[in-house]
Amino acid sequence: MNRIIIIVVVAVVILALGIYFCTRLVFSGTFDKKYTREELVKNFVQHETDFADLVAYFKSHVSESKEQRVSFGLSKGDKVNLIISPAVVDPANKIIGGNNLTVNSPKLDSALAALGWTNETVKTLKDKLAKTNCDWIRTTEIYGGNPIEMYPNQSGWNSYCYHLFNAPVSDSVLQIHGKPIGDSEFGKRVFLDYSSGL
Repeated sequence: MNRIIIIVVVAVVILALGIYFCTRLVFSGTFDKKYTREELVKNFVQHETDFADLVAYFKSHVSESKEQRVSFGLSKGDKVNLIISPAVVDPANKIIGGNNLTVNSPKLDSALAALGWTNETVKTLKDKLAKTNCDWIRTTEIYGGNPIEMYPNQSGWNSYCYHLFNAPVSDSVLQIHGKPIGDSEFGKRVFLDYSSGL
């Protein structure tokens, strides 16, 4: 009888420890790909021309309208994420597109048509994003400067993003983000920000 109790107690302890360690691995981000601020600054400096090229291309294909936000991202395989969000979501203004969209799918075609994009635009954006080691690019409306945000290809909920402003930034933005990450005219408008999700 004592042997059975000891075996049961040992089994329960092993099970509890297994659950504990698995939970720690999953929720602590052990498997997440993360970069330090220094690594991302180095990535920007090494690929600054690619960043500038991507931003120019993306901006030339999105409206500067404050009525919508456009997010484009890489997904698994040949799939992409393309989300057009209205500034005010209501029954008359719906979100168009979605995540994990296949080229030539009705949902992606609908989003492409809304932006005046083609499958070639998608291919070009995928290529340009890959050159910057980023997975996402999107329009935003923060700090009153309408920066473009780009998210490096890291996993997990917490990550850095690049903020690329249209013009030199105000002192209040400098107080929040510190100094820009580049020395060129373009680099002086780029900042890194740590965020808790896309």
